[in-house]
Amino acid sequence: MRRAVTTANPAIFDVRDFPAEPPGPGEVVMRVRATGICGSDLHAYRDRSRWTAGRVLGHEIAGEVAELGEGVTALSVGDRVTFEPRPYCGECAECRGGRTELCQVDGRLFGITKPGGFGETLTVPVENLFRVADDLDFAVAVHGHRVAAQLDAARPTRGERIVVLGAGPIGLMSVFYAARAGAAEVAVTARYEHQAEAARMLGATLVFDADDDGPDELRRWSEEHPIDLVMETVGGEAETPTLAAQVARRGGRVLIIGGFSPEVSMPAQLIMSRQLRVAGTIFYGYIGMQHDYEIAVELLDEHRELLGKLITHRVSLDDVAQGVAFAGNKSSGALKVTIEP
Repeated sequence: MRRAVTTANPAIFDVRDFPAEPPGPGEVVMRVRATGICGSDLHAYRDRSRWTAGRVLGHEIAGEVAELGEGVTALSVGDRVTFEPRPYCGECAECRGGRTELCQVDGRLFGITKPGGFGETLTVPVENLFRVADDLDFAVAVHGHRVAAQLDAARPTRGERIVVLGAGPIGLMSVFYAARAGAAEVAVTARYEHQAEAARMLGATLVFDADDDGPDELRRWSEEHPIDLVMETVGGEAETPTLAAQVARRGGRVLIIGGFSPEVSMPAQLIMSRQLRVAGTIFYGYIGMQHDYEIAVELLDEHRELLGKLITHRVSLDDVAQGVAFAGNKSSGALKVTIEP
């Protein structure tokens, strides 16, 4: 099988052959059909101090079952599946309580510390796979919104006013889910017009420019329109945590989804004085009896035509470097870029 491996230069990937990895007990060989390029990959792409050679990236993976390991009965060869990329032990206190995303034993992640989806096949635990409809196009904020709701569990989320900072793929999906979850208003910040158009298409009721006077306009608007929840999706070295704390109403909630550089600090004084409830999340898992992936698959199935418009670029495994360049330069018109071996 072939995989695209990072080199010291983020603009160059080494596509080379690897030996096949047969499935062990409880494992499945997945034939990769599409892997999305994530914002966490792009933070490292833009900051070479965070870029590491010798890795196989890609943790937003969809494909089909190619081979079953011993004891696997829940899936069949040929089933179309999407993959939740964080393995878990199933035995620690968090796993036993259903919070597998907080596993205290297994901290690995496919596409980060383990080889990911920038390749032709991947051997994975069967419990991390979720079946998708046979005619659903292969592509990959549900968890974040559900976590934010738990910050004030007694308060109904329907009818809330929500601000999403950032209109990359995670920001756009946050807009989409917030609108479907019953938000009365969903405002978003966007840097490019094609992002603003996509946000409106997905349910945004108001769009602010992410640059220039946009943040000041958002602050002024929030003074007259109390914001119940701010979802931060930018990450990197942005000062958006401070902006989020400034525009959330007193006693409101702030959710941090963007992956930040270690140098970025949280506005502790604002959080304390405004009595904000703050949560951060980066993985997915069960809340109650339903997994975030189950909800996401249902939404993709129901809104496939609409959400399919977010995939603006599709490239082959041999053109991974070009795909990453597209995704890293939003002026290219990119929303979501997928690698399709």
